[in-house]
Amino acid sequence: MSKYNLIVLWENVFPHQNEAYDYAGRRMLKSAIGNQNSRYCPTIDHIRPLAKGGKDVLENIVICAQETNEEKADTFPNWYANGRRFQARKVKGTSNEYDIYQMD
Repeated sequence: MSKYNLIVLWENVFPHQNEAYDYAGRRMLKSAIGNQNSRYCPTIDHIRPLAKGGKDVLENIVICAQETNEEKADTFPNWYANGRRFQARKVKGTSNEYDIYQMD
């Protein structure tokens, strides 16, 4: 669970957009925020999971589709989502910032 508000994050990451695609290529809709029954529901995901020592800071957060988040779960630094393999790498010179790379 994050201390950040998903609608506020959406507005910062995807300003003036009602739809966007996550890093795994899944479509998300702003109107689906909070609707767990929608396949387009965006969620907050910690790139390095809290359970694996990640911090609840903006640099460690990404907005992704609920399905992508569920596939990733608490795996780190390598995982599969939407049939693709991904890897998180720490941004050089930072303590909590990660970039996500597609490995296929």
